[in-house]
Amino acid sequence: RVDFTQVGAPHVRSNNSTTTFSGKSVMKDYLINIFHSEQDGGYIADIPDLKDCYGFGHTPAEALAAVEIAKEKWLKDAAADEIPDPHYLPEIYASNYASKKAFINTNPLPAKTVSADQRSYDDDLKYIAEKVARHQCILFLGSAIHAPPPPDLTQYDYPKEKAPPIGIELSKLLAEKSEYKSPDWWNLQRVAQHFEFKTKSRFRLVEEIGNAIHTDREPSPMLRLLADLEFPIVVTTNYDRLYEQAVEQRNQTKKSSGSQAENSSSTPAEPPPTSDGEQSSDSPFQLSIYSPNLEKKHETVDCPRNPDFQKPFILKIHGDLSRPESIVITDEDYIQFVLRMSDKPPNHPFGTNLLRYLVTWPTLFIGYSLMDYNLRLLFKTLRWKLDAAQIPPSYSVDKKPDELIRDVWESQRRYVSFIVLNLWDFIPKLHSLVPTPVSTPAKE
Repeated sequence: RVDFTQVGAPHVRSNNSTTTFSGKSVMKDYLINIFHSEQDGGYIADIPDLKDCYGFGHTPAEALAAVEIAKEKWLKDAAADEIPDPHYLPEIYASNYASKKAFINTNPLPAKTVSADQRSYDDDLKYIAEKVARHQCILFLGSAIHAPPPPDLTQYDYPKEKAPPIGIELSKLLAEKSEYKSPDWWNLQRVAQHFEFKTKSRFRLVEEIGNAIHTDREPSPMLRLLADLEFPIVVTTNYDRLYEQAVEQRNQTKKSSGSQAENSSSTPAEPPPTSDGEQSSDSPFQLSIYSPNLEKKHETVDCPRNPDFQKPFILKIHGDLSRPESIVITDEDYIQFVLRMSDKPPNHPFGTNLLRYLVTWPTLFIGYSLMDYNLRLLFKTLRWKLDAAQIPPSYSVDKKPDELIRDVWESQRRYVSFIVLNLWDFIPKLHSLVPTPVSTPAKE
């Protein structure tokens, strides 16, 4: 389900003449659909009549401007007999335009309102805060944690140039680079597979991803707040090391505060990885990176039996840029990942200790939509034989959760409770509720 936002009246192209809806005269041009994607952190505009003609922006206006540029290029490059006439359904638009129904919304930005199914999450927030303060909560991070703040939250200084491209933005970039022509340009797994096929190089695919998500990027204020909460276990599908950098910055700030050193607010360098991609021995975190195990079996680095929030365990379940062979992004990579889920310890992608904590501690999903089939498979496998009284609560912060997944995972199975809030609203609230952390590591 998507929310359509039409900036102004609908436009249809046809010889510069005009048509009228409910007494309103508009220029004829190609219809432009603009819809918001919470997962991708922005708006997508497309022109249905022009194949693969689309634009992306962090606001409807930006998306509209981007698709107008794409339209000009499309029409310029197309042969005369390839330019289609605009198509149009006047009976639909006339009825909706006259009654001002939700299909056409002339506001460039959606009003900030509480949805009909949204409720108060005070109890959930208090429970999560208590577990976080005790260092008994697992943080699960997805790429949407990097989304820039909504335009109305002007107190945060995080320009979009510092944020890595997420989801559809990365897919669009790879599609343009590899001249991907199919209409499912938003399908990152398939587009990445095409990029590798077109360039005949896995190296170039990983290099392009690295240039896009790593160069000149910085942790967002929300990522820094999460690092400040000192989760003892963090699982992430992100390839970048921005969370690790936020942990390092947090560690540097604590040291600087204790010694009253100058320039305590300066940005420290990311801890250099060793030749095999691991962090240095004095790193403030323990890192475990997924391995596809294509040629030989590798034992998975497991979390400690008693995780230490002062040196958090971070599992990069979809790989890390420091290990190009570890990246899970194409269709074939995901198939191999599913096959790895059948491996036995110590080769299973999740270590034995971590698996135990996944069924004893709550899990907090942030920046992750639960659309990933193989990770839903993992959680269902872990819990399907357990009595409800044995299953710890899990929470997913998602402003617009997929309605089918929400129905199954929340309404039917009660695996996850969805917190329908923007992460830029949720994380500061959680941070404010967590008291001064306890001084000893969490015990089983």
